[in-house]
Amino acid sequence: MAAPGRAVAALAAAVLVGACTPSTGPTGAPTPPATTSGPTPSPSATPTPSPSATPAPSSAPEPTPSLDPDNEFWVEDDTWYTSDWFAGRGRVMIGFGCTEAPYYSPDPRCPGGQGFHHGIDVALPCGTDLLAGTAAEVVPPDSRGRLGGAYGDTAFRLRDSERGIDVVIGHPERVLVTEGQQVRPGQRIATVGDRGAPDGCHLHLEVRPSAGQVSDAVDPTEVLGLTPA
Repeated sequence: MAAPGRAVAALAAAVLVGACTPSTGPTGAPTPPATTSGPTPSPSATPTPSPSATPAPSSAPEPTPSLDPDNEFWVEDDTWYTSDWFAGRGRVMIGFGCTEAPYYSPDPRCPGGQGFHHGIDVALPCGTDLLAGTAAEVVPPDSRGRLGGAYGDTAFRLRDSERGIDVVIGHPERVLVTEGQQVRPGQRIATVGDRGAPDGCHLHLEVRPSAGQVSDAVDPTEVLGLTPA
């Protein structure tokens, strides 16, 4: 019979070994330790980058052209126009026909002592390019229908033989064509000025039958072809 002290010591050792030996499952594999119950943490959400915004095209209007401060307007139309006859944009100063503008002698066709304007005046910044709005030939200045001093000493005519008309270009600062020259549509022919004009830089465009006089002038609206800008 073992001594009581040895028996107690043996029992204590057996208990200690059992506590340190992992339990096994049905197959004999160690059973993993139990985990603490609770929600399984979700993977951190990766934010989806929003597509970079494409900047909207600028809708800012074109800057207003700087017109000659001497320009005077005798029409109620404040529309800005483009035309095949000039670069950029311009405004009508004086239309064709009877006008209250004080630069013309009273005309019996007009009421209240108004004068008659034989073309259309378009206010444009000084130096603006003037273009040929049609295929034409530069008319010799001394030929029939020659222009008077009121158009300025640099004014000239273009003859469109297909339409049977002369187009008068009044008050240019510089003329870039010569008599007898053939010009094509869109070609630079002059620059805007105020030669012989009391009311600042502008294009005076007038239409006459070929070799016609000022009294033969007709409404140039269709030839000038103004389009709202």
